[in-house]
Amino acid sequence: MCGVCGVVRPSGRVEGDDALVGRINLAQEHRGPDAADRWGGKRVTLGQTRLAIVDLSDAGRQPFVSLDGQVSVVFNGEIYNHEELRRRFHLGTTARCDGAILPELWARLGTAMFRELRGMFAIAVYDDREHALTLARDPFGIKPLYWTVTADGAIAFASECRPLIGLVPRPAVDRAALTHYLMFGSMSRTASPFSGIRAVPANGWVRWDDRLGRTEGPVHRGVLTDLPETSPDELRAEFLRSVSLHLLSDVPVALLLSSGLDSGALAWACRELGQSLICVTVDQGTEMGEGSNAAVIARRFGHRHEIVTSSPDEADVRHYLAAMQRPSIDGLNVFVVNRAIASLGLKVALSGTGGDEVLAGYPWFRQLRRLGLLRVTDRLGLARPLERAVRLRHRKVAQLVGPTGPRDAAGFGEVARRLLLDPDVRALAPWYEPRPGRASTGDRTCQALLRFDIEHYLGGMLLADTDTFSMASSVEVRVPFVDVPFARRALAVDPARGVGKRRFADWLGDEELIRSTRRPKWGFGLPMDRWMREGPLAPWVRAAGAPDAPVRELLRPAAVDTLLAGWREGQLRWERAWIVVALDGWLRTLDPQVVRLDDATGHALTTV
Repeated sequence: MCGVCGVVRPSGRVEGDDALVGRINLAQEHRGPDAADRWGGKRVTLGQTRLAIVDLSDAGRQPFVSLDGQVSVVFNGEIYNHEELRRRFHLGTTARCDGAILPELWARLGTAMFRELRGMFAIAVYDDREHALTLARDPFGIKPLYWTVTADGAIAFASECRPLIGLVPRPAVDRAALTHYLMFGSMSRTASPFSGIRAVPANGWVRWDDRLGRTEGPVHRGVLTDLPETSPDELRAEFLRSVSLHLLSDVPVALLLSSGLDSGALAWACRELGQSLICVTVDQGTEMGEGSNAAVIARRFGHRHEIVTSSPDEADVRHYLAAMQRPSIDGLNVFVVNRAIASLGLKVALSGTGGDEVLAGYPWFRQLRRLGLLRVTDRLGLARPLERAVRLRHRKVAQLVGPTGPRDAAGFGEVARRLLLDPDVRALAPWYEPRPGRASTGDRTCQALLRFDIEHYLGGMLLADTDTFSMASSVEVRVPFVDVPFARRALAVDPARGVGKRRFADWLGDEELIRSTRRPKWGFGLPMDRWMREGPLAPWVRAAGAPDAPVRELLRPAAVDTLLAGWREGQLRWERAWIVVALDGWLRTLDPQVVRLDDATGHALTTV
């Protein structure tokens, strides 16, 4: 696990490239405080900051270079099947580190290599035989990677987007990415927040040849389609296999333990695999506290349990906002939990993130069956009257039941995930034009809704925030539910209604896990509303309401005031107010020259 970066110039390295890579390394030091390295070839300079987890010796330092010296790789993440790949492809490298296989594997397979990798990764390959740079991300986009074209025509890349801002001639906030944030509380998994900087697509690779001509392609075609037939026993076995691989480490591994099924299932699997972990629960001591139930699970499976009480102060919130790469209404919980992990001297943790999205754990997965009823209201001409009847009290329901509402699973998922509907977004963002309604696919299966949620919510918010706010504390979080073979089997078991938490617990066969599915679901939550009114978030709420707030440079001030007033008066949930407060806090951590909107064409990057 680490931060990676680099600069490639077709005309050859220049004097300042080494210093530039050094500055990016320094900006990404939190991603890898154990070591920092730079390496230069004729046309390329690569950098890496290391969080040593697999092979703690100097053999694990990067870049990894092929035996003939022609292929150089810097890599962020974990390749869990590296030993299997060594054997299958008879790779000659003697270094134990998982990333050490990549140069030789690339020399044999090229971009086909990426599909063979089981794990989470952001990889940069420089092939001196063709003077070509290739960047790639794992199928779910667990690990981030950004690139830009500098003013003098070089390609620069980094694990985080902030260190690249200074290389963009006129950096600005990308209005398309900002619009998505206003709608959903996060940017899409393929978005950069800044015009002039792009994200390597999740499940994709980007390649530049010796003249910086660019080609792109997928890592894994049909990763969530063409699924294998699967039985409950096969799903159970694949889950154990995934957890087993995610335990591979040369340092102690912790488990972020709540009182729910997802992390409880990880505790069960580790017991089944004969592995004892340190389970860490952050308990705020509120009505949402999970310490006592989590302690029961830890004892049940023979793990050591640590309960940490950790609440942020104003300085912590400032650190959280400064670490935020892309604006998000989520992630403060991840920041608090991983700060607790780091305080115990740990730097690797398993997390149940992704369990709800893969196993159909949210309530609206069960509500999906009601879409069929809407087709009846359409035929009877009742859609418009129903929309008018509920519009004032239930705006989302009105959008759903109305004649232009969604009639397939993906459309249903979009409405369920929206935080601000079109009138609210248009009030805030005068440039916003609602998208025309898309044609229904007719697919109302749970499998289709799972694919939507995995791409848009898991990929756009949860995984992005998990990486950002765990690495802010130099902690690697591993997510066994977000594993390609396991996820493919989970989606295949029952396309019509999904696995479901209770069935998964039944298939694992443990009574305590079954009991956990009967408890109210809340996960690790923070008292956000209270903190916004009188706690560590209150100063940021007041700041967003000030006349000189940066958020008012991008959004209509009167609409910002209306949103904040509606929350203060108890008419709106905290999330809708936090959309503008978190955005304002994030903008305050940027250079003031960046706090402007692009010209609507600025996000079209070109290469020379």
